[in-house]
Amino acid sequence: MKEKKFKIPWGLIFNLAVIAFTIAMVMFFIFSEGGFLDLLESGLQIDGLWTLLAVFVHFLNIALDMMIIYLFIKKSHPEMTIRKAVVVSMTGQFFCAVTPSATGGQPMQILAMSRMGIKPSTGTSALIQKFLVWQFTMSVYCIIAVVARFSFFSKHMDATMWVFSIAGFLAQVFMIVVLLLASFCKPLTTKVVNGILTLLGKMHILKNVEEKKKSVEETLTSFHESNKELNKDKALLIKVYVITAIQMTSMFITPYCIARSFGIDCNMFDMICAQAYVNMVSSLVPLPGGSGAAEYCFGVFFGAYFTKETIKSAILIWRTISYYGTIAVSAPFAWLRKKKMPEDIVSDNAVLDDIITAE
Repeated sequence: MKEKKFKIPWGLIFNLAVIAFTIAMVMFFIFSEGGFLDLLESGLQIDGLWTLLAVFVHFLNIALDMMIIYLFIKKSHPEMTIRKAVVVSMTGQFFCAVTPSATGGQPMQILAMSRMGIKPSTGTSALIQKFLVWQFTMSVYCIIAVVARFSFFSKHMDATMWVFSIAGFLAQVFMIVVLLLASFCKPLTTKVVNGILTLLGKMHILKNVEEKKKSVEETLTSFHESNKELNKDKALLIKVYVITAIQMTSMFITPYCIARSFGIDCNMFDMICAQAYVNMVSSLVPLPGGSGAAEYCFGVFFGAYFTKETIKSAILIWRTISYYGTIAVSAPFAWLRKKKMPEDIVSDNAVLDDIITAE
């Protein structure tokens, strides 16, 4: 009888390490010198109204996300309701927050929709369309922020931040180019990607090259078809781009409200640009919520506004609202009930099989 080999649970170890790291950071921002406890002892009054406004604009961002999901799915699934959109959106919010590089959000949203009677192919198409709009808008937003306020923020960046800022900017430009090619020039994109996969296979870096090519072909086809479908409805296209821009603005304006709660008189546009910088750079770190990188970037880009005595508390309040608060509110939606799905949903299992396996 063969003995079972013990497998090191790297996934569990990684998750525990991230949790421990996050708790350590929170403790640091509370108890270290110049932390939240020192702020309370200093007697500085934090304006509660501005703090509540910071909470409001962040959750407005989440509410608008629900609306965008509702609009995209309603187009192909008329039975879609606002209540269902809330569940789908909050499921995505939670799994995006707790998985590296937010990779768990969309698969779990598709799974949640399938249990509502929405075909995985329909849900996937809707989320791809949403991703296209989000990424185009985010890239344009970040590029505008870099161009508009680069001279100011560059004065406060060290060598590390220069590297990450350039990498973040190039990543946004690269993403726009890739999305444009994938959306409008599928044959060229397929040829380039297949060439890269073939090269990696010959270098023995990548295995199962043909399977990877097939997977890429399917993904590019989904992107191309989803984009064609999206462009057919000009009214919806304009509506979701406008809502997405407002959504990002509400997300980026949260630090401005926090600064005003500390009694800091600052320029709203500069603060929005600074938060765009933070998102652009911290998104490069493949940790849940960009943990560590987000806090560090906030300290660098907002250090010009907050003092040494207040910056740690500002980071703690910002992360509590924008990250920990999101996890707390969306956590009840993380438990997806097991129930029998309609036959037409089960038969449409090309996407669903992979999702259930990943779960």
